[in-house]
Amino acid sequence: MSTSTNPLDPFVPGPSDPFDRRKAAHLLRRAGFGAAPAAIDRAVAEGMEQTVESLFDEATDEEDFYQKTFRAINGPLTNFGDIGAEQAWWVYRMMTTRAPLREKLTLFWHGHFATGSDKVDNSRLMHQQIETIRRHAWGNVRELTLAIAHDPAMVVWLDGESNTKEHPNENFARELMELFTCGIGHYTESDVREAARAFTGWHRDKTQFAFNAGEHDAGRKHFLGKLGRFDGSDIVDILMQQPATLHFLARKLLRFFAAPEPPEPVIAAAAAVLDRTRLDIKWFLRELFQSQYFYSRECYRSRIASPVEFAVGTIRTLSAVWPAPEVVELLGRMDQRLFAPPNVKGWDGEQKWINSSTWAARLDFGRAVSRLDAGSGFGGNLDIERIVPSSIKDPAQVVDTLAVVLMQDDLAPETRRDLAEFLITSQEGRNLSQFHDDADVRRERTRAAIGLLLALPEYHAY
Repeated sequence: MSTSTNPLDPFVPGPSDPFDRRKAAHLLRRAGFGAAPAAIDRAVAEGMEQTVESLFDEATDEEDFYQKTFRAINGPLTNFGDIGAEQAWWVYRMMTTRAPLREKLTLFWHGHFATGSDKVDNSRLMHQQIETIRRHAWGNVRELTLAIAHDPAMVVWLDGESNTKEHPNENFARELMELFTCGIGHYTESDVREAARAFTGWHRDKTQFAFNAGEHDAGRKHFLGKLGRFDGSDIVDILMQQPATLHFLARKLLRFFAAPEPPEPVIAAAAAVLDRTRLDIKWFLRELFQSQYFYSRECYRSRIASPVEFAVGTIRTLSAVWPAPEVVELLGRMDQRLFAPPNVKGWDGEQKWINSSTWAARLDFGRAVSRLDAGSGFGGNLDIERIVPSSIKDPAQVVDTLAVVLMQDDLAPETRRDLAEFLITSQEGRNLSQFHDDADVRRERTRAAIGLLLALPEYHAY
């Protein structure tokens, strides 16, 4: 890797530093939810540039299928009355999509524009919001932010319906600046009041945005040094022009896709990319995913996987099948409930994901996925033969195979030895010949070893 002064300059693979399985898996983890070995091999064969470009495939046929399927099951399954069914639908999409980056970005923006179903109390509105985010996920930030400002679920969530010219409600205006764009310290209380006036009358009519002209304050506003008869669209435009907004969004995108604590020079370089690309997320991520920084040691396995990343990523990596409602239940125990972020800031992430109860839930998930179709009653399927062919009878080779599938070979020698010993040891003691000769025993012990691998802290380093 070259020693460029710009950390986001392109990474140029070469004989001494190739785009190998580790880098390909790193890219597919961050830009999606894990990847099966075949997908990693395909990425290596196609190369970095083509793989990155393929991440932005619109997959319109798949989207048409999802929409048709959702309409078909809307009555009997979702009926827009059960947020659990909405959660399951989204998890199903994450587990099955051919465009994982679109879902990963939808998850990112859901945490950014955090909206909770408890207060909105309308699963149709929550579904509409996620559909809106998905449509704009890798588009222009200005257009997405404006769409969210019009979104009925957001109108309910941040009390837009009570924002009138006689009694401006400041909730949306404040969060727009504090959490969605420029961040604390880059606006005043006067700016909050003036922005709230600009958004007066931005209401809803049932499931649609509705502008109530009679409740809109059309007077002059003085906002961030500018004076005019601003409405909400003007406020969004002014915020998008602020250097602080570029910095705020760059840091947040880097924390999600690259490293939990990006240094200031990297944030500055990322903000410059956002500025140059006019806040176009597709172009920003194209550069990030091909940058020297992205493939550096600072980024590789530097994040703690969120529950969704851990669970959905494991299922996709193992090519497992698991009913989405059951996955949703387990995600809740790991403390990530889709459509129900803990507050307006969304999920804090990283170390906050791990405590005694959530770690126990992760271990339970690991054991459960390893037993799928093995008498666990979870109703899914994990094809052990596909992961470790029965022709592999040597315990060390079984461990090596699992290490490649789950860890891209990032497994310490002592851990490999311990797992190999575990494979041939049961309550009756050590029995290598039984493991070698009995395919059923081999499958059962291999499933148990998968559960142990999923319990390793280093597996949760994403």
